[in-house]
Amino acid sequence: MRKKTLARTALTMATAAALSITGSGCGSDIEGTPVRAQTDLSTLDVGNFRTAPEQLGNAENERQARVRESQRLGDYVALPFEADPSYTEDVWFLSPHVVLDQDALGTLVINDTFDDVAQDLVAGWVNAWSTGGGPDDPRRTMNIAVLMFPDAATADEVGPALEHDDFTYNPGNEPVTVGKYPASKAHWRPTVSSIGSWTVRDRYVVFVKIDDEISPPDLPALTAQVEKILDVQIPLLDEFEPTPADQLRRIPLDPEGLLGRTLPTDPATPIRADPDGLYTGRAILSLLQADPGDLDMLREHDVDLVAFGDAVVFRSRDAENAVALWQLWRPSAAPKPEQRIVEPPSGLGDNVECYADLHIFEGTERVRGHLCVLQVDRYTVQAFAPQLQVLHQKVSAQYALLTAQ
Repeated sequence: MRKKTLARTALTMATAAALSITGSGCGSDIEGTPVRAQTDLSTLDVGNFRTAPEQLGNAENERQARVRESQRLGDYVALPFEADPSYTEDVWFLSPHVVLDQDALGTLVINDTFDDVAQDLVAGWVNAWSTGGGPDDPRRTMNIAVLMFPDAATADEVGPALEHDDFTYNPGNEPVTVGKYPASKAHWRPTVSSIGSWTVRDRYVVFVKIDDEISPPDLPALTAQVEKILDVQIPLLDEFEPTPADQLRRIPLDPEGLLGRTLPTDPATPIRADPDGLYTGRAILSLLQADPGDLDMLREHDVDLVAFGDAVVFRSRDAENAVALWQLWRPSAAPKPEQRIVEPPSGLGDNVECYADLHIFEGTERVRGHLCVLQVDRYTVQAFAPQLQVLHQKVSAQYALLTAQ
């Protein structure tokens, strides 16, 4: 697991370190069809966790609908390493990716007119990756946000207006032309190695910001970075199918029933900044501590849907692929000094392993939390809790949810 350079609380660090899809073990070929032994769910210690699947139905309000549409959009928002493999570290990991207003964009948009100009915003998603390094090392960071509006006419008005307010915020800004995308509106300051651009594509506005601490100000190099990410992003927008406006207000929250079989996040102890939800592609990497190659790895194991709640449930197309994924992720496949194998919960079959996540400093160990990896049927599960007993109950409840009739 690669070194993270973001400042985090101890609990957040433990959670981030635990909920990771990067595996260093070696998978093995599984022959035949796995058959799960029947478990009497009443014998499991599930504590106060829910064990009955829930029917989530459709969105109950506009905000809930917009969040779900943003989650759908997130699978079609480019990841910076797709444009340039030098981007290796997710630096937006602890921030919300769903964009419903300016707050989610943090300091990326520094003028105070965003919410007024983009008042018709339907959905949005933001990613940011850097070239990595130590806490004090210079790096280059690529930020990309995709904002979706009701129609192309609205986007045509909003995009240039947001660029205008971004441009005029600092008197030192100068207009920039992005060669391959002359309709894009962009600006920079010649003394600062950074560029911001706004590109309208149909009903979407794509915001790209490059901050380069590695190289002196070089406008051709900066605009080339913008072009590279737009080369990836624009085709993705053509693939995305927005929910029709007359159906958005009642968009299904869990069309395949997996989120209703995933433990819901406890609002008192959330493990991520984004709401619970379902994903099929790129957004999975945005919500987990992941490496660029992990998306290909998930595809190799035929993972077609991932539910994020108080546990993370990966659904493969068949049990064979789920077993192979568990073989890759189980802690004993590649023991690490900062992971001490501990007893798993009982009654869940053979494919469950747990470990204590350790902070080791000057020979002293401190347990930051615990993680279990479970496989049952088509599902591979990761779950985290500070206390081992609570984790056992959580994993047992998640097993019950996935196997309940």
